[in-house]
Amino acid sequence: MAPSPTEPVDSAPIVAEVVDRKARSPLLEPALLSDALALAGAFAFDMDEDGRMDFADTARLEAFLVERPGEAATGQADWEARMRPEDVRARRRAVASLSFDGARYRLDYPLRDAMGEVHHVREIAQAVASIDQRATLVRGVLIDRTDDVHTDEAVIWRARHDPLTRLPNRVALAEAGTQLAELGERIGIPVHLLRLRLRNLDRLSATFGEDLRDRMLRQAGERMQAALRAPDLVARLDGADFAAATLNSDPDTLGLRLRAAVTAEPYMTPFGPLSLELDVARAPLETVAHALDATRQDLSGDEADTHPEETLPSVDEALAEDRLSVAFQPIVHADGHALHHYEMLLRLRGLDGRPVSAFPFIVAAEDAGEVHRLDTHVLSLAAGLLDEDPDLRLAVNVSAGTVGDPGHSDAYVAAIQTMGAAAQRLTLELTETLAVDDPAKAAHFSAEVRALGCRFAVDDFASGHTSFRNLLAVEADCIKIDGSLVRGVALDAHKQAFIRMMVDLAATFSVETVAEMVEDRADALVLTRLGVTYLQGYHFGRPGPVPVWEGPVG
Repeated sequence: MAPSPTEPVDSAPIVAEVVDRKARSPLLEPALLSDALALAGAFAFDMDEDGRMDFADTARLEAFLVERPGEAATGQADWEARMRPEDVRARRRAVASLSFDGARYRLDYPLRDAMGEVHHVREIAQAVASIDQRATLVRGVLIDRTDDVHTDEAVIWRARHDPLTRLPNRVALAEAGTQLAELGERIGIPVHLLRLRLRNLDRLSATFGEDLRDRMLRQAGERMQAALRAPDLVARLDGADFAAATLNSDPDTLGLRLRAAVTAEPYMTPFGPLSLELDVARAPLETVAHALDATRQDLSGDEADTHPEETLPSVDEALAEDRLSVAFQPIVHADGHALHHYEMLLRLRGLDGRPVSAFPFIVAAEDAGEVHRLDTHVLSLAAGLLDEDPDLRLAVNVSAGTVGDPGHSDAYVAAIQTMGAAAQRLTLELTETLAVDDPAKAAHFSAEVRALGCRFAVDDFASGHTSFRNLLAVEADCIKIDGSLVRGVALDAHKQAFIRMMVDLAATFSVETVAEMVEDRADALVLTRLGVTYLQGYHFGRPGPVPVWEGPVG
């Protein structure tokens, strides 16, 4: 039985989920209460409203917990004494969530026996009787998963980590980097990848041997790791090459911090103190593969193989060369998942015709004072589509640069006015930033476009510091809950509590809610139960070139 290569076996994180099942629970089937449970390493139990667990086979439970016959106490306090404090809290929340007959929970947690040994168990239970939204009888099974957890942890860890430095490897970097890039694009923060090369490591290893090389690689990896701030990460690629992905740090500053961490102090070795030198190259993290390739070439010094980064076009060039396009992502009703409307997203094509991230282009247009032209261009495309299809509903983004300038704002409102009744099928999404920086201008713009029949939404809500007082001032019809709060909500009680608060407050102001970045069915179910009005994310469709709704993924 292999222990976890990263941490003690009793520190495995707890996972909890609550799902609504209308079908008859398999826990109620007599077959599950047979000797088959013993073969599966499982224990059936009933739990009353005071939390006392009555196990079907107490003798086998006593053997499992290494208790003397008749001494395996299973009251709530007795059971919780075998658990970690954080797992106790999670279990209490899960039990409290059983507010109707058929509600279920699943918990994974470490459980200590009488000898102090740790077992990894899975507890699955269902309310079979409830009164006043409180379960009075819960029926479930406890499953011993110790061997599976140890095996799974070791396999997963080896697949995602470099065994020498114990840092994430290329696989983990690709996954985490993709998530950071998507999050950065949604919240408007540039993401970068830094490639790091220990320049003189090969020369030192040739002189002093491979054992020294391994020692210095491990120490350098530890120093890099210590220099980062979450959610940034560092990974070992191969040889003397590392990479860091950063969302919350200036890439130049981070490069200096990493270089200082690696090179400032000598490394104590059997051959005396030795120093390492670090080369750093960086690139925007649009895709991990592209950023790795660009930084590899920057560090190689091979001019014949390098490809200069494509210069961003001006707004005039992009429009004249027809390099702008749009994509459509569905937004659906949380209850029933019927299509409500599409968000219309701006895309930029590179010189080779392939789509590239429009974020750097939009930022450059904002800096140049030209972003209002992009907003007007997208609005014109939306007006044409709405005119062609009387059933189509669209949402478009409008920038702070357009809303904040009286002349640009007036021209934009005038363009909406020419749309006539079609404006009633248009939603304008303004980033949360302007609602904070200048709520008066946001409120004035909101009043004007809503008078023409448009809906008005505040985008990326809770990524900044908007208060509901500001929201009330701008008279938004809808808020879009930032994806960083939505992703993984099914397994995060803190996110659930925060979103429930936001939904309740929004309802007080008669404001609807959209949850962004909904990526799986579990999150969608929980968000629906929390009262969110609409859902948007890859579970319901990735942005596509035409507004076509095919239903949820999977």
